[in-house]
Amino acid sequence: MSRMKWALRGMLALILALTVTVPSSAWAATGDVISIEITGGSSQKMSVGETVSYQVMATVEGLDNKQDVTGGVTWSTSNAKVVTVTKGKIKAIAAGEATIIAQVSGVKAQVTVQVQDKIKSIKASPSSYTFVKGNEGTLPKVTITRVNGKEEDVTSDIVWAVSNNLAVLENGKIKGITPGRVLLQGKYGSTTVKVPVAVTDIITKVEVTPATMELGLKKSKALKVIGTYSNGKTVNLSKSIVWTSSNPSVAAVKNGTVKALTEGQTTLTGTYQNQTVTAAVNVVPTLQKLVMGQKSLVLSPQSSITLGVMAQYDTGKTTMVTSSAVWSSSKPGVATVTNGKIVAVSKGKTSITAKWGNKKVTIPVTVK
Repeated sequence: MSRMKWALRGMLALILALTVTVPSSAWAATGDVISIEITGGSSQKMSVGETVSYQVMATVEGLDNKQDVTGGVTWSTSNAKVVTVTKGKIKAIAAGEATIIAQVSGVKAQVTVQVQDKIKSIKASPSSYTFVKGNEGTLPKVTITRVNGKEEDVTSDIVWAVSNNLAVLENGKIKGITPGRVLLQGKYGSTTVKVPVAVTDIITKVEVTPATMELGLKKSKALKVIGTYSNGKTVNLSKSIVWTSSNPSVAAVKNGTVKALTEGQTTLTGTYQNQTVTAAVNVVPTLQKLVMGQKSLVLSPQSSITLGVMAQYDTGKTTMVTSSAVWSSSKPGVATVTNGKIVAVSKGKTSITAKWGNKKVTIPVTVK
């Protein structure tokens, strides 16, 4: 065997000795480097400013396992304006494409690097999760926005991890194991997106307050929803529960607050885990004022007149409430009133008042 051959084998043995710990007797069978490969595949994507370090594994004659020969690699780049390489550390300089070549003992491997503009922002959807222990959900969709304004769906390229063992990742899903809080973290190159995850205990009871309500048109009222866990502890679910309305045109719920839309009745149904609660809503017009048929009266003694009272609502609706109003005279000796019928008694002045609901109307009456 030539001197060059022995020199090459000696150099390879030194490289492997520096990077892998094996029994010294193993090197007796060590031969030539048959092939090498750059971990991570034959193509890589990077963003401007990112750096990454590659590992190079070699198939060596006489050895069953691949060997890490990263420390003895000679690196080169096809375009230093796009990508530079120093001791296996790759740095993306500008948008474009370059080929990184690794060489050991005359054996080569390469990886094509595509460099894109810097990432301005990264976003996960949904941006947070709440799981009942034992339940699971699909991992988020992730998009990035580059400095040039271009948006990309990078969901399939994200590497996910969880911050603790309260949740686990299985088959593209995240599963809640123990009640508590955990952070789901996704990496795209050197960019990270964080998604908070709350793992909750099982809810055994849900109660809503008020269970019935009456609202004026365009008025709002908050619903308070309390959930009880299997261990007896309670939690405020007011803004977590999902509501539906049997008559959405009458009333709707947003962030736990009911808003009256039109006159009528509806039933709100809220669900959380496997629990259901209902709240009845009656949307009624708001009484604005009462109106009498006369603004003032002048009567002769022993004469009489019957007045009507009309209720006016904010919807524009009007209703005659004469018989159900409460009537009164400030001076019954001058004139009396019963169900809107005013009877003059003697000369003088009095005030006739009709009350209905939370409103009243008064007119002056003169008897002469």
